Amino acid sequence: MQKEKKILSCFLCAAMIFGVTGCSQSGGPAVTTPDPNPVDVSGIDLEEISKDIDIKGKVVKYLGGYDITEAGDVKPAYVYFKETYGADIEILKHSGDLMEKLSTMMQSGESPDLMDQQSNSFPYYIGKNTYTALDDYMDLSAPQWKDVSGFIDKCAVDGKHYYYPWAYFVSPNFLIYNRGKFKELAIDDPKELYDKNEWTWDAMAKCMKDFVDGVKADDPLALGLFSFMNTGFINSTGVALVDFKDGQLVSNLNDPNVDRAQSFLENLKKQGLMSYNYNGDASVNVVIEGHAAFEAVGDWKITDYSKEMVKDDTLDIFFVPYPRDPNADKYYHKLDTFGYFVPAGAPNVEASCVFINCVRLSKLDEKLMETTRKSIMNEKKYTEEQYELWVYFQNSGNFNSDQLISDFARNLDKDTFDNVITKLTESVPFNDNEDTESWTVMRSSMGPLLDKSLSEINATLKG
Repeated sequence: MQKEKKILSCFLCAAMIFGVTGCSQSGGPAVTTPDPNPVDVSGIDLEEISKDIDIKGKVVKYLGGYDITEAGDVKPAYVYFKETYGADIEILKHSGDLMEKLSTMMQSGESPDLMDQQSNSFPYYIGKNTYTALDDYMDLSAPQWKDVSGFIDKCAVDGKHYYYPWAYFVSPNFLIYNRGKFKELAIDDPKELYDKNEWTWDAMAKCMKDFVDGVKADDPLALGLFSFMNTGFINSTGVALVDFKDGQLVSNLNDPNVDRAQSFLENLKKQGLMSYNYNGDASVNVVIEGHAAFEAVGDWKITDYSKEMVKDDTLDIFFVPYPRDPNADKYYHKLDTFGYFVPAGAPNVEASCVFINCVRLSKLDEKLMETTRKSIMNEKKYTEEQYELWVYFQNSGNFNSDQLISDFARNLDKDTFDNVITKLTESVPFNDNEDTESWTVMRSSMGPLLDKSLSEINATLKG
């Protein structure tokens, strides 16, 4: 009975806070829409964060692309933050260029308190004095940070720490495939190959070829791989295209491993196995409809397929990380992170840091983790099998540190990313344009441009 009262109380509270209320034209009673993802944090006590911090009544203004008070993976931390500290978060959702919006707000003296990390927040925008150093507010030795302190230290600029990412994505992009279609065509299951340490470049290429051969009679335009891989394939060699060492960006464009990886992909493209789109249409659902063996895409895409599987229980969609370099002795995975930065001039730095700590602990505290798991499953509709593999790659502690490659190729100025990095990593293996230069020619022409950009950015990072 007591449990039923607690659930009812939580539900009513959530409805009051998050419900949408309106009146009928006839003046009837207000109608409240229940919260589709109610969260109960009662019984959770994050001892790693002091309760003596006085931020009651503070409203953290968040600038970003989504509502962190409703997102399944963040909502439990938000509810805990609000109920424990009496502070709140105001959402300044912006669908355009966040850095342009931030610049406008800062120039008018209205800096937000918190904002989404952008690909070039570190180190490019740190060098432009865009963010606040958090050393006076965060404890790097605290339990929630000690296991990732090496990464946070690596991202220090001039001895100061600006970035405390709460999420660590090992293999942020996956190869999604139609396991049902693979079974139908008697193609080896990539997940089973991965489990046996046999998921290599060559194994991937064989799956692609077997798929295309199996469907080409009915679908002559079928692909082995749809979309693009960014630097993930390069990183499977254990090398970053752009590294960050001793506070400076370093190019590895001429590393023989980079050359070998891109040449391998270029050869697959020449065989007609890879493309940005299917039959000139990038919107076709190639995995479900059976037009491509793999879709290379961020892990965010998995939930789209999970929701389709809820509608159609005959679908069996799964995913694997990028394959192992056959010349390597282990799997190397790209490591990406996500978190929030505190802009320069933010009025509520302390409250922002408390929230960052709460979100980080949603990945570590046993009770909050379970609450977060339920929230994610409720929103994203993963199968238990999908969730198990997905969450495994969300924990960098499951991998040896020497397996994880931080690549900073996307962390540059927009012009260099658009006109150098994109061409190097996407155009050569995927662009169908006959005017596309070969990998060897493009590497030679782009090298000086990349070096110039890195030199200019590095100059802003020196104390």
